[in-house]
Amino acid sequence: MKSIYDVIVIGAGIAGISAAYWLNEAGQKVLILEKDGLLSGASGAAGAFLSPRLGKGGDLQLVTNKAYLFALDFYKKTVPKGFYQKGLVRIPKDDKDAEKFEVFKRHFELSYKWCEPKDFPFISSESLKNGAFYFEHSAFVDPMTVAKKLVSSIDVRFDYDAKPIYENGFWHIGEFTTKNIVLATGADNLPVETPYITIGGVWGERVDVKTSAKVPVTVHKKLSVSPNIDGIVRIGATHVRDDSRSEIERVNQLIQDATELVPQLKGCELVKIYSGHRSAVNDHFPIAGNLADVNEAKNRFKPPYKNIKLESEEIPYLSGCYIIGGFGGRGFVFGPLIGKMLADKILKNKPIDPTVSIDRYLVRYLKRSN
Repeated sequence: MKSIYDVIVIGAGIAGISAAYWLNEAGQKVLILEKDGLLSGASGAAGAFLSPRLGKGGDLQLVTNKAYLFALDFYKKTVPKGFYQKGLVRIPKDDKDAEKFEVFKRHFELSYKWCEPKDFPFISSESLKNGAFYFEHSAFVDPMTVAKKLVSSIDVRFDYDAKPIYENGFWHIGEFTTKNIVLATGADNLPVETPYITIGGVWGERVDVKTSAKVPVTVHKKLSVSPNIDGIVRIGATHVRDDSRSEIERVNQLIQDATELVPQLKGCELVKIYSGHRSAVNDHFPIAGNLADVNEAKNRFKPPYKNIKLESEEIPYLSGCYIIGGFGGRGFVFGPLIGKMLADKILKNKPIDPTVSIDRYLVRYLKRSN
């Protein structure tokens, strides 16, 4: 006898567990299947810093900062024991970056203070020579505390390599059956053939170090240094592309760079290295929505495919097959809001924000294949 669920989520990273949380909150019977363990990939390696995005007011900045505000409120209320609202100092990387910051000021609607070396003497004066944004409401969360809370009332099976098969109106995964599946497999290959979307991965490491350094706020300049909580500071993260160095060489450089930023970290003791592939797509927006039947879409729509409305009923969707991911280095920023969007799509057929909708990749695929 197969076990029947309303929704089965494949993947227990922050994307999957966020969607599962909102579905469970709405009264759905939810199962999470994970091939490894809870937050076993990039989500477990995340610094989980919650910070706004700088920019010139484009769509990516707008959706990121909407998610940022949502995440701050969500974690503060839902996981207060894993939420640390200590503020963030965002420093330009160099003189050229400092010029960009002057432009960013004109396009930034959230509250901030402009700070100088005298405001944060624990940061090297050289690092702060061009000034910096200070976001007093920024925060970070403890990834595992968040994850355990979000799945605390959800059925989860670990070490389960899910291979979904659609048959007679249901998705079958081993001994489990459901009308709806959510693919939240991060940078891994999708378990359902989806030719129009490729989710890539960027390898990264972050570390925990033991130190007596007095670091009261998060500091970001190329990398992030967290406040000191119970003698532990987290430093991250590397972005590994065509890097021939070993992991320990990259980590040593990471700690050296952090020490140049916060001199009190000199002599800190390495406690643990975390690593994983961050999932990302080529336009850097997150993705969520109902996957489409590509062959049927080719039959239904005609070139030049200019009038296809995203999230419309004219798109031939795969029955009960959804996706969420592509959060890049902002998984814990995007997770709560995009998870809520997907839950509302599944339960209420509420359209996903067009900047996030997976449909944008269907349209691009059709145009390329013409």
